[in-house]
Amino acid sequence: MQIGDIRVDALIDGEVAVPKDGLYPGVGEAEWEPYKSHLCCITGDQINTVGSFLIRHGDRLILHDAGGGPQSIFPFTSGGLRSSLTLNGVAPTDITDVIYSHLHVDHYGWTSVNGKSFFPNATLHIDKREWDFYSNPDRPLDEWEAPVINTETDTVAKRFAPALSQIQLFEGDAELMPGILAHDAAGHTPGSTVIEITSNGESGLLIGDLVHTQPEMVRDDWDFPVNRDPELARKAIDRFRKRIYDDNLPFAAAHFPGMAWGRLTKGQGSELVYEKID
Repeated sequence: MQIGDIRVDALIDGEVAVPKDGLYPGVGEAEWEPYKSHLCCITGDQINTVGSFLIRHGDRLILHDAGGGPQSIFPFTSGGLRSSLTLNGVAPTDITDVIYSHLHVDHYGWTSVNGKSFFPNATLHIDKREWDFYSNPDRPLDEWEAPVINTETDTVAKRFAPALSQIQLFEGDAELMPGILAHDAAGHTPGSTVIEITSNGESGLLIGDLVHTQPEMVRDDWDFPVNRDPELARKAIDRFRKRIYDDNLPFAAAHFPGMAWGRLTKGQGSELVYEKID
């Protein structure tokens, strides 16, 4: 995706096998039918991609999120980010900044590897509310986290320990650098962030885990059960959905299949429709 002078490329690290019934309890087969292209033809699982976005911005090479890492635990299957970086002619030492949408394990996995910072020359941008909550070593894991996090290596406190000097905290709405804005999207987590990229009069949004699937973006009755504050999460979705439609903004989410970009349009019945950008 080209936004003015800024280039954004998807770097696929892996995926997560997500039974669709677990994603949205109560949503039946008939309701999934319009979105069957987003389901695995063998298992019926929803295809949730895991990865990062590479943002080429002047002399900066920025990552939005840091994938699931090389030590993922099923149902996460990640470890391909090194190959995706190489395919794009980039080494981990070239990365100047990493911006985290939030601090779930499938978004910070490559922050360190074997006790060493994987992006040693990068500034790590994290919302302060997010950092204060998830870096607490005494925080009990959520029910969904316990089976997929090795507490000896994978917690935020452990994974970020080799890179503490690289962290730069912000809070809520903030300009992280010219052309890169952070917008408060709290709800999924305490400091979830949407990133706006602006250049030469053009804008696009990287929405992180604001939603996890395309239908969640256009439907009010598909509620994701892992949101820490469901009411706040719904308000954030409504707010950014309106902005995306009103301003005709391209956007990409962290887990859409292939990390594809899309827009919101109106269908024949005036309902909102997600359209992939080829």
